[in-house]
Amino acid sequence: MGGQEALAANCEQIVQLAPVSIMHIDSEGVITFVNDWHLVNFARGKRDRDYFVGRNLKDMPGISSSGMGGEIDRILSGETIHLEAVYVNACSGGQSAYQNIRGIPVKENGRVTGGIIIREDVTKIVLAQQLLAENQAIFKALLDATHDSIILSDVDGYILVLNEEAARRRGQTVDALMGASLFRHMPLEQAATRRDKLREAVARNAIVGYEERYGETCYQVSLCPIADEAGLVLYVASYSRDITALKETENQLRRERELAFSSSQAKSQFLGNITHELRTPLNGIMGAAQLALQETTGGEDRELWEIVEDSGKRLLSIVNNVLELADIDAAAIEPVLATFSVGEALESLSRNYGVRAKVRDVRFVTRLDPRIPERLVGDVFRLRQILSNLVDNALKCTKDGTIEVRAKLIRSERLKFSAQYRTVLFMVRDTGIGIAKELQGKIFEDFELAEHYLTKRVSGAGLGLSIAKHLVQLLGGRIWVKSTPGKGSTFYFAAPFSLPDYECRDQSVVYASEDPVFSPEDHTVLLVEDERINRLTTGRALSRLGYNVLEAINGQEALQVLSREQADIILMDIQMPVMDGIECTHHIRHGEVPGLSKRIPVVALTAYASEKDRERFLRLGMNDYLSKPHSIDQLAEVLEANLKNSGRASPLGPRL
Repeated sequence: MGGQEALAANCEQIVQLAPVSIMHIDSEGVITFVNDWHLVNFARGKRDRDYFVGRNLKDMPGISSSGMGGEIDRILSGETIHLEAVYVNACSGGQSAYQNIRGIPVKENGRVTGGIIIREDVTKIVLAQQLLAENQAIFKALLDATHDSIILSDVDGYILVLNEEAARRRGQTVDALMGASLFRHMPLEQAATRRDKLREAVARNAIVGYEERYGETCYQVSLCPIADEAGLVLYVASYSRDITALKETENQLRRERELAFSSSQAKSQFLGNITHELRTPLNGIMGAAQLALQETTGGEDRELWEIVEDSGKRLLSIVNNVLELADIDAAAIEPVLATFSVGEALESLSRNYGVRAKVRDVRFVTRLDPRIPERLVGDVFRLRQILSNLVDNALKCTKDGTIEVRAKLIRSERLKFSAQYRTVLFMVRDTGIGIAKELQGKIFEDFELAEHYLTKRVSGAGLGLSIAKHLVQLLGGRIWVKSTPGKGSTFYFAAPFSLPDYECRDQSVVYASEDPVFSPEDHTVLLVEDERINRLTTGRALSRLGYNVLEAINGQEALQVLSREQADIILMDIQMPVMDGIECTHHIRHGEVPGLSKRIPVVALTAYASEKDRERFLRLGMNDYLSKPHSIDQLAEVLEANLKNSGRASPLGPRL
């Protein structure tokens, strides 16, 4: 092959493989050549070369549908054309496209003999430009929608982008500020501060925030550097938010808080003063009564003096409680730590209350868990005070029944626990009048007696339980109650105590969670079920097993119940309206219910019955799985197993 032939072959190959469509037409517009790229990309392999060659270009679908016939005539008249982003809605391959089209006339001896049509597919570029324009419009709309001032500048503070709010604050238009200095329309003092802060943000490549004042108006300013991959800061985004109203609200809240604190201090001081003043004459009254009783052997006079003494004791108890509450409000109480014995504390309690209980025909019992260390460190005075207040309350509510005080060693997820600490759960149970469920949340509030003060069934100022709650919190613990009207109440409180220094070593301790004795009566089950019949039958089964039952009809309601009620385990249906069981479990496991342990046992209660379903529910955070239908025995077995495995076989409640 000669040199000319080789050159021609190379040129033909270049034309065939060029990444554009190349066509040649004769003087009549008839196609005489089409390159391979056109066949592969524009025709998409659906048309061969024979389809094109011999046909007039103006008759081709893409050219005719886009009105390009006149442009072909211009080429054949000797004019060069260059069109950009022409929309062709029917290419030979069936697709639509945006094309850059260039037409060049071919001349011989000054006469047009045909033309070359070069077309480039720019669809992706055009669509990207359209998307960019749309995004820019959205971006501008977002910038202008905010009430914050937003400015993008270079590192020297020259404005590149800003929103309408930024321009409004400077009394200018957006166009007028483009390219201007960020500091140009600012007072000298604020401009100097902004310049220093901008330099700091650039130097540190870190967000710098500060407050900027203009008279009575206050702004929160954040300067955010924008760097390239190498860490070189190229731009700084400046955000400025008007926080004047927020500052005024904060100042108002601070003033109200100071006023409330001052009022509380005055109240506490007054209560402290008045109770101290009352104790002096009370001491005289009670002393005189006791002396008179020693000298009076019987008859009506002795009965009257006994009334005086008993009334004095009751009044003194109220005064002591008011004084205690005043000290608590004034934050004047701090724990005094000493080595003590829980067993000795219970023995002292038994001596103090045994006779008083017997007078009321009440059986008084104390029980000590042998696993509790013989010596612990804590505020034994406050511990005895808490127990006394709870027993006093039990005596007021109980006649011809039983009061039981128990102490158990437990492992708590929420209270202090380490090799140095042990958590003791105290329980004061009575068989008295009980407390209605809807009133149980009030009894720990100051000056509250729940329904008792309304019915006059129980005397007192309603301070004993409130003080007990404050003192339990002082010890770092928590207190709660479970009660059934007509059957009695059980008050629980758990508190951490440290071991004496000489006993701070690894000890093999068996906790209450390993106690083989299991009592459903000590536990509350939350049943989450939307079907009324299922809820009714399962709820009755739980009650017959001895469990206390809470109910919710969907996951959202379950979260609300858990935020205000104590539960030890949850039976969770899967498919429910509003919020399903899986989503509800997700919220629980992520600790989104204040005061609730995210490790509380959750048992899936569902009609899904395969092993695969069981594995899925366990993977999603549930502890176990109980398919419908199930027997009461199966229900009992699953509940007991999960309560024991979770360390909740003792009623410590989920909020410790």
